Amino acid sequence: MTGYEYGNARLRARRAALLRREQYAALLGRDVPGLLAALAMTAYRAQAEALSSRAGDGAGAGDGAGAGDGAGTANGADGGQLRLLWRVAGEHMAAALADVAGLYRDRAAAVVTALLGRFDVDNVVALLRAAHLGGAEATTPAGLVAVGRLDEHTAREAAGQPDLPAAARLLAGRALPDPETAARLVAAAHRYEIDADLAAVEHAVVRSARAYQLRVLTQARAAAAPAAAGLRLESDDANLLIALRLRDRADGRPGAAATPARNGAAGWPYLPGGTVPDGELAALEHAPARADALAAATRAPAHWRAPLAAWADGASLAALHAALEAARLRAELGRLRRADPLGAGAVLYYVLAHRAQARNVRLLARAAAGIAGQDETRHRLITPV
Repeated sequence: MTGYEYGNARLRARRAALLRREQYAALLGRDVPGLLAALAMTAYRAQAEALSSRAGDGAGAGDGAGAGDGAGTANGADGGQLRLLWRVAGEHMAAALADVAGLYRDRAAAVVTALLGRFDVDNVVALLRAAHLGGAEATTPAGLVAVGRLDEHTAREAAGQPDLPAAARLLAGRALPDPETAARLVAAAHRYEIDADLAAVEHAVVRSARAYQLRVLTQARAAAAPAAAGLRLESDDANLLIALRLRDRADGRPGAAATPARNGAAGWPYLPGGTVPDGELAALEHAPARADALAAATRAPAHWRAPLAAWADGASLAALHAALEAARLRAELGRLRRADPLGAGAVLYYVLAHRAQARNVRLLARAAAGIAGQDETRHRLITPV
């Protein structure tokens, strides 16, 4: 008995509700109201109807899209419904994942909690960022996904704090995003009171949480090995972006200011657990030209090849980030589909399948609003089932 039998059987049955290729084909080519109506005929019905009702009452249509997520580029009625579609995608994912941790017990429960901890990390970082911005921005971020241990009540309490140190103390007092990272968060908040460096606080949280997650999965041995391998690939992608942003910082390029500077600590600022050696990351960081950076990536994961080549040809770091995430999602879903059905790999597959589906719905929303073409959208969809 591995401890995953019951939970994985439940998740396997739930996979039937994931959208399939033929459903995506039917959703593509609709306008925004048509897409919202069509989603209400699928597993998204509860979220589509609830949010549509709230929008009709004058609530909910004006939030849900963070800056830079692509939901805010349409105006008027379509813009409001586009933001609704963004919310539908996020709330459906949250509903699908909300009770997953409760399906497991003992060591399996600890592993699953660590896997879902990525949402707590994202939520904590979003709340800290809102507290740093202050003023009108210091509200509960609409993009929070209440899947892990951070619930909506705690999020609202944190959002109501007067500044980042106060929000950090409240979150750390609830052992968020995990008990070990909570202690790191308190220390980072103390430093923030001196230098107001948001990037350093965020990175301290992300780096500590990744170390904690990997340690929990590694201690679970073979049952969690496929899931641990997935987290290592995520660390690789994050470290590539850190190296290239540090390269931009050294050259004084715009957009690099949010990258945490080196502080002398071993391995900083790279995330732990990656498979790409620090020496190769340093070579990427110091490459004089993009072509040199591409040549330096001699031990890169396979899914880096096309995105990194496109960046070397002139694509932006933001485009590289999006392409890496898509390539990794495709690769991981293919790999984890064959993972042991009685291990943690099946849990990570389910989590990533819902992340891919939420991404797909947002891509469809952009196409429906005329922001992206249908052929481009069809090519970018990731269909795990």
